[in-house]
Amino acid sequence: MAPTPAALKARFPAFAPVPDGTVAAALAEAEARVDAAWAAADRDPARMLYAAHLLTLDGLGGPEGVLAGALDLRALRSGTLQIERHPPDATLPGTLGQTSYGRRFHELMMRNGPGIVVV
Repeated sequence: MAPTPAALKARFPAFAPVPDGTVAAALAEAEARVDAAWAAADRDPARMLYAAHLLTLDGLGGPEGVLAGALDLRALRSGTLQIERHPPDATLPGTLGQTSYGRRFHELMMRNGPGIVVV
């Protein structure tokens, strides 16, 4: 059974205020990225990480997500507020390098992907 919006919100509380329908749509999109070939123990965490990645890219998750590292802050200063992010990891495919959720998903993807065979 795929993770529910409630399960994602319990794992990543920054998304608690996001409507369940929006979270369910992100989980459905994540479902297409994680198939039965993945290790059973990695499927639900991967689906939730990819959905959280998508929600973050869509600007959801609120400031809690940013402070929790969703956007990978390098520095946060108060008094004439200054926020610095680490640059996205350009070596990762697509947008995965832009959020910590995406980078963690990529680690699981590499562990569950087919190896390259050289003949």
